[in-house]
Amino acid sequence: METHKNKVLIYGISGQDGSYLAKKYLEKKFIVHGISRKKGKWDKNLKYLDIKNKIKVFKINKNFNNLHSILKNYYKYIIHLGGQSSVIRSYSELEQETFESQLLPLQIFLEKLKSQKKNKTKLMFSSSSEIFGYQKKIRLNEKSLKIPQSPYALSKLIGYEIVKSYREMFNLKVFSIIFFNHESILRNENFIFKKIFNYLKNEKFKNKMELGNINVIRDWGPSDEYMKIIFKIMKKNKVDDYVLATGNSIKLKEVIKYFFQTKGLDYKKFIKINKKYFRKYEIKENYADISKLKKKINIYPKKNIKDLINQFISNENK
Repeated sequence: METHKNKVLIYGISGQDGSYLAKKYLEKKFIVHGISRKKGKWDKNLKYLDIKNKIKVFKINKNFNNLHSILKNYYKYIIHLGGQSSVIRSYSELEQETFESQLLPLQIFLEKLKSQKKNKTKLMFSSSSEIFGYQKKIRLNEKSLKIPQSPYALSKLIGYEIVKSYREMFNLKVFSIIFFNHESILRNENFIFKKIFNYLKNEKFKNKMELGNINVIRDWGPSDEYMKIIFKIMKKNKVDDYVLATGNSIKLKEVIKYFFQTKGLDYKKFIKINKKYFRKYEIKENYADISKLKKKINIYPKKNIKDLINQFISNENK
């Protein structure tokens, strides 16, 4: 069994958040282990950040039973960023996978922590603003009503409540972060920022870009900055649950407008609204209240939406 006081295990290491967080821990001289469920080109983000050969990645099997052998290592931190993450697909073919990939490893992690006699591992679970559902004109915080409207949202709420229960019942150093939307160049093409970026990068514009409801309002932040904040939160002695967002929401239409303005283009000439991309249960708007994060941690995002978009544009030739 390996032992090292500065060792971290990141579940979901091949996603945008896991990759950025792994890079941060490597910069701070941690030994980084990761778990990935992905098949195919699972390591492209790690290669993009030039860290693939600096970390040890375990491929997990479907029922997660090989997770027990991984946990024979001692980890200072375990960070749960993994699991099926598509809201729309959680309704259909991936409903079972959504719950299993979010909750099975979480339960195994928590039981492992409960069995530790000393040198307790600290664990963070990534929850989602989807747990709040649609609540019109309300700034959402840790105490807000939670009304999940999708299987994905429900899996994130169950995880949130399980973590809270283990913390209170067994005095474990475990907590959840309720992430609002956050993006980066490492996102896959199913996410709106990457979809717009790829369309503009192509620059052929043979066909209009088809989109759904562009009047939705979201709080979008940069993944890399959020992971730097997570790194700092993990070092705090006291554990608690926090909303992580910028505190500033914006209409998707304005995001699209600014993306196209960076190219000197009028977005209205290049997009087509297609009703088939409208989601029946889509959350029309959300607003974050990050006052607890500011007050208790004094660490919060500083970048705005234009900073995030410019970050995409600066990566155009990479």
